Amino acid sequence: MTHYWFISTKYRSSVKLALATFLLAFTVILLGAYTRLTDAGLSCPDWPHCYGYLTAPHTPTQLEGAISKYPMVPVNIKKAWTEMTHRYFAGAEGILILILSLSILFSQKAKNSKSIIISVGLILLLCTQVLLGKLTVTENLKPIIVLGHLMNGLSILCLLWWAYLDLHVRDDFFIKRASTRALPWLWLGFILVIAQITLGGWVSTHYAGLACIDLPYCNGQLMPAMQWHNLNGDLITIHMLHRIGAIVTATYLGILTLCLWNNTAFRSIATLLLALIALQLTLGILNIIWLRPVWIAMIHHAVAIIILLTLITSLVKASFITGKRYDSWTS
Repeated sequence: MTHYWFISTKYRSSVKLALATFLLAFTVILLGAYTRLTDAGLSCPDWPHCYGYLTAPHTPTQLEGAISKYPMVPVNIKKAWTEMTHRYFAGAEGILILILSLSILFSQKAKNSKSIIISVGLILLLCTQVLLGKLTVTENLKPIIVLGHLMNGLSILCLLWWAYLDLHVRDDFFIKRASTRALPWLWLGFILVIAQITLGGWVSTHYAGLACIDLPYCNGQLMPAMQWHNLNGDLITIHMLHRIGAIVTATYLGILTLCLWNNTAFRSIATLLLALIALQLTLGILNIIWLRPVWIAMIHHAVAIIILLTLITSLVKASFITGKRYDSWTS
């Protein structure tokens, strides 16, 4: 019987570490969304400090120092703490990513291309994320940089989820043999969800969520004039692109889940995915008619990520079922 490094008893400690790092990364992304939604992104004008301090300035002495150092930037203690909390969690995530990456990379039973891709990929993405985090502040929330920061953070989250699945989810229920041709269609769904999240991020970075305040119309027009040449400035165009993307993505994923339902190996995933799609559409509608309350926007953001992670789980499962599994990675 073949023994793989990923089920080695010596390596099982990394399972909990991978899960803990993943959960922390998920929390950091949600904290970043909350920071953005509450306009706290520039509440600390410097990086990695906050008005030159390791914490948000809150004592009389610190407040006086903050005013003297940055006289043109009013101090908002609540928002500054929001930003610094995000930074603290991000720092903790970075430490766990380094520990996890090195534990995978230097495991004696993990000398294969897959383990190298996961560990090196995490380290490179982490370095990029730190740089983008700094530029987000120093470039005054430039939309393309903020979007890059979000998408790079999601890349880290996806890679961590893959690492966790690779380390842990290998029971008979998950890898049960069955016939499936879903792999290319799952990849297409994955690409569509990534594109839709990118459009959502573009809406968020431009604060275009309330550019249209009615449904199914946009400020009284079923299809307002679109300024395709101004995708970086026209808020209605940015908003409508996200709406159109939502319709396309939801339609495709709905058809995909119905097809997956016929395969007993994917029925539970199909049920979850269908419920998530319905929830996400409902949240998107409520975001508009209730004028984007922060808590609805946060849940909307979280559900989008869960849909993405569900598709990654489906892709891993389909890879197992089609016989590709991980044998080719262990050479």
